[in-house]
Amino acid sequence: MAALLDEALACLARGCSILPVHAGNDRDKDPHSALLIRTGYHRPDPENPARLRASWKPLQTAAPSAETVTAWFANTQNVGMALVTGRISGRIVIDFDGDEGRAYAHSLGIRPHVRTGGGYHWHLRAPEWRVGNLVGKSTHGAPDCVDVRGDGGNAILPPTVTRKGPYVYLRDPADIDTLDDLPLTLREALRLVPPLPAPPPMTGPLPRGDDRYPSSRILDWALQKVQDGTLGGRNDTGYHLAWALYNNGYSHAEVLQVGQTYVSHVGHQHPDGRGAPYTLDEYRASMRTAYTAPRGEPWGYSSTDARSTPQTATQALEDVYAQLPPEDQARAAHLVAREWAATGRPIEDTIRYLRLIGHDAAPKTARAAYVAHERREAMPGSLDTFLRARRVRYGRST
Repeated sequence: MAALLDEALACLARGCSILPVHAGNDRDKDPHSALLIRTGYHRPDPENPARLRASWKPLQTAAPSAETVTAWFANTQNVGMALVTGRISGRIVIDFDGDEGRAYAHSLGIRPHVRTGGGYHWHLRAPEWRVGNLVGKSTHGAPDCVDVRGDGGNAILPPTVTRKGPYVYLRDPADIDTLDDLPLTLREALRLVPPLPAPPPMTGPLPRGDDRYPSSRILDWALQKVQDGTLGGRNDTGYHLAWALYNNGYSHAEVLQVGQTYVSHVGHQHPDGRGAPYTLDEYRASMRTAYTAPRGEPWGYSSTDARSTPQTATQALEDVYAQLPPEDQARAAHLVAREWAATGRPIEDTIRYLRLIGHDAAPKTARAAYVAHERREAMPGSLDTFLRARRVRYGRST
């Protein structure tokens, strides 16, 4: 057992958090409840407050002390060790399971860190954002033989011996790889890409009144119209936004406040494909025109006025395209164009859509995608997987 204790202390020195697990018995690889409770890692049983239940959740935010680790691994049989994965340890683990997983790892040309009882573990540097735990068999688009152990997860470490066999290091555990060593399509399938940033913040609470149609819903309506282009461009839609607000009893200051939020959302988008920004001065000009125009009827509370949830991947992309970094914008545009080429959509439709979402290189991207389709090049992923990887929800997706 000295080897297990030595490796446990070495893990602490590497900045990792660990926990004791059962090994070689009928609770193989489960957290070792008795050892956890004995060293203070417990919580009351909700059904019987006088009874304690083991809890390794604190180890997900703070590593154990050397004294605690020594108590776990000094003189205990049928015990093993697991890495608490995620940001607490600075690493996540890709689990290649069984013969299929080993073959898949070899096809990727990677160098796994651990040989498990039936496959490989590959240690990667944890990113700054939260990585969820993922089971390939139950995740759309992911390989069945690959799992991810991220924040809130754990992975068995050598020299643990389970019923399936020993865990053995194949390379220096201090030499970990990065997410960039994974192919992009696999990163997306395993949800190992950063989530989208939050949309631009509102410029203070939007004005509203008990006897007025909510300005937030009028703004949502205008943003949707920018996306579908039914009122023209951003300038025309800005006029209709101001006019609708005036019709619903909003003051100059309130119409301007809503307009500031409108510009923060659409000012950097380029639906016309020419790259011209839309500014607050342009919105102010629309306000002046809208104020002098004949008044219309105030809005009612029909649910059809509210912005609807995107139902398709391309509708969802319209909503989030401006939030994507440039490299992801280019990839998303290419995936749309490849998929539309495969379904026989005219290239003109593809160019028009790419321009609508603000893709400056729409003709070039569309032509490259259609040529790739004609050459029968392999698809570089799918828009659905691209969006799911970035936690974008649409339709009935979860």
